[in-house]
Amino acid sequence: MHYLFLALKGLAIGIANIVPGVSGATLAVIFRVYDRLIEAINQLFTQPKKSLQFLIPLGLGMIVGILALGSLLDYLILRFSLQASALIAGLMAGSMPFIHGMAASQDGKKPHYYIIAVIAAIIIIVLSLFVPTPEIYVAEEISFWLIAILFIAGALAAAAMIIPGVSGAMVLILLGVFPLAMHTISLIREYLMTPTDFTLLSPILAVVVPVGLGVVIGILAMSRLIAVLLKKFHSATYFAILGMIFGTIIALFGDDATYRSHESITPALIFAAILVFAIGTVVSLKLGKKQQE
Repeated sequence: MHYLFLALKGLAIGIANIVPGVSGATLAVIFRVYDRLIEAINQLFTQPKKSLQFLIPLGLGMIVGILALGSLLDYLILRFSLQASALIAGLMAGSMPFIHGMAASQDGKKPHYYIIAVIAAIIIIVLSLFVPTPEIYVAEEISFWLIAILFIAGALAAAAMIIPGVSGAMVLILLGVFPLAMHTISLIREYLMTPTDFTLLSPILAVVVPVGLGVVIGILAMSRLIAVLLKKFHSATYFAILGMIFGTIIALFGDDATYRSHESITPALIFAAILVFAIGTVVSLKLGKKQQE
């Protein structure tokens, strides 16, 4: 029963990890497994048996959660790109008060911290305007550049996932690989239903291998770096993250891919986008209050 409950907690954490604006790490704190998770990761090589007894059931639950929700997100992004983007933006916006609370919790009232947030937001917006992310999606040819982006995305997303209050999915959006990641999850679910269809393996492995390697490196190496940053530069780190979230929301609506599935932008479509943005914000705010509790 202990392992079953651990797997169920992993299921919820896995779902949270791929919902932009929702922090899987914070959910781990709520479920009271966060400290044990960090300990198990850091002791994986010194106490492998003990660590794996914790990580395997939790990890299996996370995988099931990711596969379950990833297909739905892929469908929404393909058919309702603006509404899906508005929902994602709302979820991210609703997480900002909680992130600000985390940022200000340790000497975070000084003006220069807000300057850090503004600079981070400007950097993200400028990069989105002048260095647009490549249109990485289903038909993208596999190249060294794409593999490098996927590896970096996996490493940074894994690092973000272990920071309470921060969404790892935001990193995937920032690097332009979120749609591809969700589509690959959908392909994995399809392959598991038809395991003899080996044509699905090539596009799956082309994404899973570099992202997976990045995740492993991100968890093993970046977890220590994140711990140092949060210990020595707690407020500055969270304010930088806060600025990046705001900049990503702005960049999201400036991305042509946001309007991919719509021939024209009508008043009804704008109203629907505003509505789902509000819903996403309210949901994320309520989750933030729960996290604070």
